[in-house]
Parts: sequence; structure tokens; C-alpha cells
Amino acid sequence: MASKVFKGMQVFEARRSSFIHRKPAPLDRLITARSGGRRIEIGVDENDVVSVCVFRGDDSTELGMDDVLRALEEDE
Repeated sequence: MASKVFKGMQVFEARRSSFIHRKPAPLDRLITARSGGRRIEIGVDENDVVSVCVFRGDDSTELGMDDVLRALEEDE
């Protein structure tokens, strides 16, 4: 699981975006970052399954990592 967690953190570090890494359950990890008025959450569960949600205001959308990278590129 660590490799997917670190890959998520590397995305934000490369963009110099601040993020928070949390452990909401014993085997789950959650990375939360803000960019361009959006909150991005990347979760990795005990089965190494990655989920990504992007929140804009009150709306949330589940996306893949490619969609998150495109959204971050729009902020440049």
C-alpha cells in the first residue's frame, strides 16, 4: 500500500501543493490537498484500492488520478 500512498504525495509535492496525510482506519490512508478552489482526496484502502474525489463547493465527483492531474494543470 505504501507505494500508492507515496505516489499520491509525490504528485502534490511536485506541484508544491500542501497536503495532509491521515490514517482514518488502521489500514487505510487518506491524502487531502487544496488547489484552485478544490479539495482533492485520495484514499488508499487495505486492499490497495485507490479512490479519488474532487470537491468544488458543495459538489463532489469521483475521478481517477488522470482526471486529478488534468484538473491541477488547469490551475497553472
